[in-house]
Amino acid sequence: MATKHEQIIQYIKNLPIDARISVRSIARNLKVSEGTAYRAIKAAENLHLVATKERVGTVRVEENENRRMQHLTIEEIIKVTDCQVLGGAAGLDHEVRKFIIGAMEADGMRRYIEPNALMIVGNREEIQRIALENDIAVLISGGFKPSNEIVDLANEREVPLLSVTFDTYATATLINKAMIERSMQKDILLVEDIYIPLNQTQFLYTTDTITAYRQLSEDSGHTRFPVCEPDGKLAGIITAKDILDFDPETHLSKAMTATPISAKKPMSVASITHMMIWDGLEILPVVDEDEYLQGILSRQDVLRTLQYTQQTEQSENRIEMLLADKLKFVDAQDDFSKARYRFLSDVSLTNDFGAMSNALQSAIVQLAIKQFVKKTKDKAIVVDKVTVYNLKLVPLQSTIDIVLEFLDVSRRSMEIDVTIYHGKQVMTKALASVKSLTN
Repeated sequence: MATKHEQIIQYIKNLPIDARISVRSIARNLKVSEGTAYRAIKAAENLHLVATKERVGTVRVEENENRRMQHLTIEEIIKVTDCQVLGGAAGLDHEVRKFIIGAMEADGMRRYIEPNALMIVGNREEIQRIALENDIAVLISGGFKPSNEIVDLANEREVPLLSVTFDTYATATLINKAMIERSMQKDILLVEDIYIPLNQTQFLYTTDTITAYRQLSEDSGHTRFPVCEPDGKLAGIITAKDILDFDPETHLSKAMTATPISAKKPMSVASITHMMIWDGLEILPVVDEDEYLQGILSRQDVLRTLQYTQQTEQSENRIEMLLADKLKFVDAQDDFSKARYRFLSDVSLTNDFGAMSNALQSAIVQLAIKQFVKKTKDKAIVVDKVTVYNLKLVPLQSTIDIVLEFLDVSRRSMEIDVTIYHGKQVMTKALASVKSLTN
């Protein structure tokens, strides 16, 4: 016979898409406690069966609707370009995977038509009609207005028909920039991508005793666990050190570390890594907006994941990758305690005065530090602190040399001196403190 938890999950699966769900309604309809209903709804969220929508609440969704969007929707393009909807408003949630410039003859254009495209075109009714007939959204540039027949066709086929005041080039540039940003965004590793979900997480309740903690520790081989209130809200963390001065039958609410640091699923793994390293955390509870436990992150998994991502290719549009293409290793001392890199700046890296941007100099310094440590120590690192002293402005389109030298090296941390030269002149000095992701 199915458990109450399984019955609730099946009940949710049978609900129609967009049906509203609440803890109270589930508890009432299936005659279960609100705590049981809450935990089942959260499990359904991890299974991508439900999602919380602003001003609506928790609703039944299709599985792929709850995942991070990889492409822009028509609605998002409207926000990017500030365009006007003239017809086909029912299709604003459709994705756009590419855009087509309608600057060719009708016969030649047909070969470029494919699903999930957006046609950017001026005042050319024939092109507009062909696009709409093939279920391709149309964005009319230059502020032109379509005929009533085109508007009626868009409404009939529920395909968006939009108008924007910008010219075709400016419109395409705005959309292309938004698409690049979305592509970069989906590559960023978030907590929701790697955390251990609640149904695989071992945790205790405030009403459990230290005896229960010891039993769970013995069974699992772990010594740190989240502690929840009876309704599932995170209350604290319990570790072996916390229980030393308490009797076996003491409730965990008296022994635990209350109000622990926690993470939320939309947070980046990079920021969580810094938090765990600086505070010496071995596990981090993952909670929702109401502080209910969703799962955990382990330090080991976080560091392993960040190590892997640092060793794999990143989006070619990221500023780090654009700078890395210009940063070249030149030479090093025999013991690799000191090395030199070379960087050629260009006009895109300048400030209002035509000199190299100080902010980008700082980014170049951090990039050189990571490459230096990787090349000499074969370690992935996170930069703890960089103090940069900009002594002189680096002229436009200059070749600079970045000289890095280890001042202090230990198993887990390093101090590095950085000097930037333009010719023989010292332009910038920096002192960096870094921590290794591996022992």
